[in-house]
Amino acid sequence: MWWLARQGMTPIARNVEVEGGEIDLVMSDMNTKVAVEVRTVTGPGDPVDAVDHRKRRHVSRLAAQARAGRVDYLGIGIRPWGIEVHWVPGVN
Repeated sequence: MWWLARQGMTPIARNVEVEGGEIDLVMSDMNTKVAVEVRTVTGPGDPVDAVDHRKRRHVSRLAAQARAGRVDYLGIGIRPWGIEVHWVPGVN
């Protein structure tokens, strides 16, 4: 959440339960409510790639229930040299 706040977004809530599941983070980007799916991997590869098409549809449905205007994906890679962050804003 702190990383997105450094990008100018405002935290609203985390681990938000809606019918059918949970939204990892809810943020505000200017006047847009944003649902954020967070993925963390310790192995090789881009963490965002771990979110397949079916999961994206599921997250979009959850975001709609939370009345989010946008869905972002935040991938966190735990690497031998440190932490790598990959943010993909506005993916539905």
